[in-house]
Amino acid sequence: MSRKVKAISRLTIDLRMYRMSGIGRYLRNLIPLVLPRLNADHIRIIGDGDDFIAESWNNDQRVEIYNSKAGIYSLQEQASVIAGAFQSSDLLWVPHYNVPLFYRGRLAVTIHDVCHLALPETLNHPVKRAYARLLLQTATSRSAAIFCVSEFTSKEVQKYLHVPAQKIHITHPGLDRNWDDGVKPHSEPQDVPYFLYVGNVKPNKNLLLLLDAFRNVMHQIPHRLIIVGKIAGMRTVDQDVIHAAQEFGDRIHLAGAVSDDQLMSYYRGAVAFAFPSLYEGFGLPLLEAMKMGCPVLCSNASSLPEVADNAALYFDPGNVKSLETCLLGIVENAELRDKLRLAGLKRVQQFSYMECAEKTSSVLNELLQA
Repeated sequence: MSRKVKAISRLTIDLRMYRMSGIGRYLRNLIPLVLPRLNADHIRIIGDGDDFIAESWNNDQRVEIYNSKAGIYSLQEQASVIAGAFQSSDLLWVPHYNVPLFYRGRLAVTIHDVCHLALPETLNHPVKRAYARLLLQTATSRSAAIFCVSEFTSKEVQKYLHVPAQKIHITHPGLDRNWDDGVKPHSEPQDVPYFLYVGNVKPNKNLLLLLDAFRNVMHQIPHRLIIVGKIAGMRTVDQDVIHAAQEFGDRIHLAGAVSDDQLMSYYRGAVAFAFPSLYEGFGLPLLEAMKMGCPVLCSNASSLPEVADNAALYFDPGNVKSLETCLLGIVENAELRDKLRLAGLKRVQQFSYMECAEKTSSVLNELLQA
């Protein structure tokens, strides 16, 4: 009597964005928790091997590193299919929508947002907009499973890409495992109080609204505004924001990219964190601010109320007076600051990368066994 031989399961994961901000932070927190939970016999990791040297999961005997420095959205990344990066895979998981167009195997994808469909003006060239739409349509139509980082993103995927709800799995991210609320608060010269913004300087971030609101109240308060976010080397920086911010002199500080320690220190010392974004798939800075005990002033758009719930003071991102009221209100009302601080510390506990990893690995294991 012949004995049935168990088929070997092979999973490939695209981790070329592992050291980037945003999605990279999501991956650096999620992958160490997901890999031990996977029932795959062989796991191929696509990316720059130097990015993974210090990672403990790199010692997993099932892991094979397929070295690739192909740029995101590049022709080179599409050519990698022909080069063999995805050969002999039972399942490919791409944690962004930049899927290989010529891949025909089983696919899972993570969609963080569909900003380029909802706000096409955020891409400044029609070819870029067309390519983004092609990739998103390919990613969602060919995937056996789609991970969405929020209920909002799930609804947007269904709205713009006509994806059935049963194909989507909501996997909220959590907070960086190294986030430490014991850091020393940042202090400005002469102990001048300050508001804080953290995020990219892109059109969808709606920073001009924040600058307009701050300009209208700055003569009533001594506060500065610190803007943290990478500017140098970014292709989609909102130059109008940069030029406008420079007109404020020392009342606005463009801090650029900073270390995590410095970022935590900025949150700890701020009077409030102001987030005027028009469109976010999740809004990780909200969790960061809450963890550091920083009161949150938040746009009521997109996924942000889903994340912040009752732990934010909301404003209309299209109404500068609405934000002005929030800025002055948080300065004048110590009781309100304390209320938001306590609500934030409670709210942030509702988000966990452990839970995200459990849901993600469960779906991937089902696909591997199918």
